[in-house]
Amino acid sequence: MYLYFPTAKLNIITVDTPGMLADVINIIFWFAALVVMSHLLDRMYSYSLPRWVYLFFAAPGIIVHEGSHWAACKITGAKVTSVTLISRVGGEVVHGKPRGGVLGQTLISMAPFIGLPLLIVLIGLLFDLLLGCDISWNYTASGNMGEVILNTLGAAWDLIYKNLWELRAFWFVFYLYLATSFTLSLAPSGQDFKNSYLGLILLFGGTIIFTLVVSRLFPTWGFPVISFLVEGLGWIVVIGLVMCLFGLILGSPFLLVKYIRNR
Repeated sequence: MYLYFPTAKLNIITVDTPGMLADVINIIFWFAALVVMSHLLDRMYSYSLPRWVYLFFAAPGIIVHEGSHWAACKITGAKVTSVTLISRVGGEVVHGKPRGGVLGQTLISMAPFIGLPLLIVLIGLLFDLLLGCDISWNYTASGNMGEVILNTLGAAWDLIYKNLWELRAFWFVFYLYLATSFTLSLAPSGQDFKNSYLGLILLFGGTIIFTLVVSRLFPTWGFPVISFLVEGLGWIVVIGLVMCLFGLILGSPFLLVKYIRNR
């Protein structure tokens, strides 16, 4: 049976509460690392390319990014007053107060972290079924930082080699373009962080404190809800890591040309 998305592990499937606490901290670290990598890739493309070429690369991701905000507004009951998908400064969704207070606002601000990976999975399914590509792969990101990065790079490269060299499925280039575009728009903007930092602190901090307290009182308990949430975040993080590596592979030649021209 083929899987059209990476199976994220990141050492997060546990049955004991102390291990779950380590998993929560681990996933928070990789979540932060993914945000930093997405920002750095966006800076790399905006530096390496003329503005109109950069917007060409970024446009699909910007549209999905803002569409994710819009969908979250509808879910949380926030009134949308204006939507800008493409402009010289990017996109924007202006909205009112959502239900749920800071947690509702956090859902709106962080919605692209759900919308972009979900759409790249659906697009991969279409490319696999209709366009002769093979986007099916099963990858477990576990181990220390170096192992995760190297294994993820190897998985991304294997996927590129398999499609372009073995299958001659050149539609895969368009898939790479979309994955790269989504990567550039994956990280929350400064305004997104400003709107959601309190909710993120409550969510991550509350989960750590809750797990820490329970691990002392009931060391053999397991919590399926926390495991499910952490596993879901791990799934998103692994997809994001591979998307970032696609973006790095595709964008490195542009950066090299820019460097040579500036010498």
